[in-house]
Amino acid sequence: MRKMEIQQLRAFLSVAQTKNFTKSADLLYVSQSTITMRIKALEHSLGKMLFDRDNRQVHLTAAGKELLDYAKRIVELVDEGARKLKLEERFDSSLVVGSLHSLWDYLLFPIMKEFQIKYPKTALRFITGHSWDIVQHILDGVIDFGVVYIPPSHPEIEVVNFKSEEIKLVARADNNFTEEIDLSNLTALPYIHMEWGPGYKLWFEECVGKQVFALQVDHASLYIHYLQSDNFIGLLPSAIANTLIQGGELTELRYRSKVKAPFIQSYIIYPKRKHEAVKSLLDYMMQAADRM
Repeated sequence: MRKMEIQQLRAFLSVAQTKNFTKSADLLYVSQSTITMRIKALEHSLGKMLFDRDNRQVHLTAAGKELLDYAKRIVELVDEGARKLKLEERFDSSLVVGSLHSLWDYLLFPIMKEFQIKYPKTALRFITGHSWDIVQHILDGVIDFGVVYIPPSHPEIEVVNFKSEEIKLVARADNNFTEEIDLSNLTALPYIHMEWGPGYKLWFEECVGKQVFALQVDHASLYIHYLQSDNFIGLLPSAIANTLIQGGELTELRYRSKVKAPFIQSYIIYPKRKHEAVKSLLDYMMQAADRM
C-alpha cells in the first residue's frame, strides 16, 4: 500500500461532508480535477473505493465510513502539531483544553480567564465536545487537559476528582409549580431528561425507574434552552443551576426522592506522560475548586 498524503485526506473529508466534488474544490481553493485526482490517489493507495458516485450524489462506501473517523483524527493531529510549532515563537508553552459546553459556560470560563492573566506566556486553545470526544482527543494527542463528567478507565490517562455539585430541580422563573415534587411522579409532569454521569444515572433509575420520557437531550446548552423557554422542569448540577437562578432565569423547586441524591462529580483528565506540562493548570484548577 502506498502512503497516504495529508492533502488527500483533506479532500476526502471535504467530499464526505459536502457530498459534492465541486463544492469541496471551492472550499479547498483548488480545481475540481485536483479533488478528483486526490480522491482517486487515496482510493488507489488503500485499494478500496471510498465513494459511490452517480450523476446527482456522492455517498461514502462502507470503506469510506470506516476511514472517516481515522482521517479526522489524523488531520486534527497534524494541524495541532503545526499550530504548536508556530506558537513557539511567541509563547513559552501551549495547552489544548477540552470540556463540555455546560462546564465551559458555567464553571470553567472564569477559571481559564484568570489562569491566562496569571500565565500570559502560555497559549491556550479550547475545544468543546462530549466526554468520549475529549477522551479520544487526549489519546490521540490533540488535547492536553480535559474536564468531564464521565471519567475514562485507561492506563495512559490520569483522572483527578475536580468538583462535586448538588443536584437541583429547576424550572423557569415564572413557573406554576408550588408544591414539593415527588421524583417518582416525573412521568406525569413536563419533565425534560438529561443524564449527568454514571452515578447520577444509577440514582435516577432507582428513584424514577427506567423510563422513556417525551423529551430527552444529551447537550447541556440545548437542555438549558428548553428550561428557559418553556414550562419544563429539569435537574441540573448546582454550578449551572446557581448561575441561572442568580440571573433570574430559573428558580429552584422543592423535591423529594426515596433515595438521597448523590453529588455530581466532574473530573480532570490528562495524559500521564504530560503531567509536568499540565502541572501549572492542574494546580490552579484545584485551587479554584477549593475557592468555589
